[in-house]
Amino acid sequence: MRLIGRKQLRQKMLRDMLIFRNEDPNQPGIHILICKRDHEMAIISAMMINYLGNKGHKFIFHDDGSIDDQIETKINTYLPGIKLIRRKIADKIIEQALLPFPAMMKFRRKQVLAMKLIDVPLFSGHERIGYMDSDILFFQYPAEFFRSLNEKTESNIFNKDIANAYVTNPDNIYAALGIKIPSKINSGLWAMNRKDFDFERIESWLKQSFLFPYLSDYRLEQTICAMLAGTSDAKTEHFPTGYDVSFEKYPEASICKHYVGRIRYGYELEGLDYIIKQKNRTH
Repeated sequence: MRLIGRKQLRQKMLRDMLIFRNEDPNQPGIHILICKRDHEMAIISAMMINYLGNKGHKFIFHDDGSIDDQIETKINTYLPGIKLIRRKIADKIIEQALLPFPAMMKFRRKQVLAMKLIDVPLFSGHERIGYMDSDILFFQYPAEFFRSLNEKTESNIFNKDIANAYVTNPDNIYAALGIKIPSKINSGLWAMNRKDFDFERIESWLKQSFLFPYLSDYRLEQTICAMLAGTSDAKTEHFPTGYDVSFEKYPEASICKHYVGRIRYGYELEGLDYIIKQKNRTH
């Protein structure tokens, strides 16, 4: 029953949302890694940003390998003008680019989340890169997020996590690799400098025996993201508290909410339900 209710709420949102086309090719893009299971969430999350901003924004969707032609048609219907990079095309380009980086190539083949560290910067045409996970739903326009994409901004800025969710304690990372990593970095929402995605540095880390036990750990991508921030000359910051990852916070008190795995069902049953009721009250 829960799955049926979630699907019904997504379908209602897709029926009722306004469709915007982005007409600004120079606008910094927001990258989103998508999969077949959560593709409707990705579409709705992007459409919600357009709705809140009353304009089309530039989105770049990265197919994890599970997107088919039917889903691609659906994406283009609701987000006309979007850039969707299919996995089979990305693989040819990325694997050529990773020839000097065999450990990174192995990591990408083994762990789909590695695409956030590799594909996103390689397919970005801007020095500032914005990324969001498909399970982040916005309730207010994320003005701070878009300001963080300004190319005059130098800080790497992240969602603040509930606690450190790295492959191991930061003290262990410092002891093994000499890297002080920032606290509570969540890689579900960030704005970073393209230059800070240093492939030679990532390659050297992945070759360290210290990380070998964690190569299949889904938290490794987030850990490396924090390591990149920790070794950058730029400052590391968190977005304001309204963006924080939290299980308990309510939509009306939030800029956004990240419906991570443990509370994934809340994306529809809490988040979309709240938005639909708010829209009904104003019409």
